[in-house]
Amino acid sequence: MKEKTKLDKISTFISKYAYAETLSLVLLFLLIGYYMNPEDICLLNANVPYVIIILTVVTLFHGFESGVLALSMISLVMWFFYPTFNYVEFLIFLLMMLILSQFHYYWMSRLRKAEVDAEYKSQKLAELSRAFYSLKISHDQLEKNYVVKPMSIRNAIKYILSMNDEIVKDETVEDKQKAFHINLLQLLEKSFNLKTGHIIYLKNGYEEDFIYENVAVVSIGTDEEIDLESMLKNYIIDRSIARKAPVYISDEAGEASVINKEKSKYIASIPALINNDIVSVLVIEKMPFMFFNREYLTSATIIHEYFAMQTNKSVQLANFANVELIDDKEFKFELFRMKKLHSDYKVNSILLVLRTSSELRTARLFDKIERMLRSLDMIHLVRFKENYFLTILLPMNDKGSALGLLNRLLNTLEDENDKKFDYMTFNMQQLALLNKYYRDDYDN
Repeated sequence: MKEKTKLDKISTFISKYAYAETLSLVLLFLLIGYYMNPEDICLLNANVPYVIIILTVVTLFHGFESGVLALSMISLVMWFFYPTFNYVEFLIFLLMMLILSQFHYYWMSRLRKAEVDAEYKSQKLAELSRAFYSLKISHDQLEKNYVVKPMSIRNAIKYILSMNDEIVKDETVEDKQKAFHINLLQLLEKSFNLKTGHIIYLKNGYEEDFIYENVAVVSIGTDEEIDLESMLKNYIIDRSIARKAPVYISDEAGEASVINKEKSKYIASIPALINNDIVSVLVIEKMPFMFFNREYLTSATIIHEYFAMQTNKSVQLANFANVELIDDKEFKFELFRMKKLHSDYKVNSILLVLRTSSELRTARLFDKIERMLRSLDMIHLVRFKENYFLTILLPMNDKGSALGLLNRLLNTLEDENDKKFDYMTFNMQQLALLNKYYRDDYDN
């Protein structure tokens, strides 16, 4: 695991206590000024503009608030310790502080947007990688077991996830998280001959720390009462949680082995991560030695993480009712994620919606647009009464990008009838307005 350097730790500490650092730096400057010349504490008459240097350092590093604090302290000293208040110098300092704070604001905005963009693309890559690997696992299993036991891991996962969607909608199921993870254990029991296994999971959602107070456990293949606290203290489980990586009993060559020299009750611990945070841990207690190998453990790891990712989508979307007419789970989850990015980081995304009343025109437009979209863009067709709505999501783009896509579309359309459609753009703050546009609700 990558550890923070001393420079990173110092930078984090300073950023956390920005006001304290500003006060300390300005007080140190004033003390030095008093020591050098008690009549000119702020060193206004020096050949070097020391005050501007101090304001530059503070404002560029911490922003407008710290700049105002530093300038206020210097201004108070200029007011009380100088015969006359130097208005010209004060206005110069104020102007410099405002310019520097504006630069800091734009720089931090661009930096934050770049970080969010990189994190989002990294998450999408991880999700697609897990989906691809689960498909590969399904193909391999099908080849190996076709004669004896035809099966498809991909179809099994799809079936389990459809059951999870039913659980989300079923109000009679009180502990939905428990039901989700029981389904996963049953899948692993059928597909990987898991005899005795457990899943430790966050019981109240995926926004909490993975500690004893926030987790629960479900089991399969045993009727024993589980002592969760002692289970978390087990060497293998504790180490996998600390490292955020699978840990299992192995031989001297590093291959998985059921020969348990450590005398541990459990032989493998596999965490599932979302946004680099642990949301659940698969614990294997008993498994036939023929299946307990690196290949099967890798497959179980991918399936576990893929399942956690899909379950997370179901849980998150259960409380996301902003767009009732959108029924595609993947599109709706991306919309939810863009809405959350906007609320957390003020990074906006745009929706371009084309409305037609012709089924043929809709099909032609859909085909054209689908070939024009970039890798992260998504399109979904919503039908309400006689109207068709081609809804295009452009993650982390502005209105200009949506209009640019619209103009490119119009330029590629040769038939004038295909150009007869209405359109509107919506940002992440206008999802309620999007619902009204779907319904032609002009009265509200």
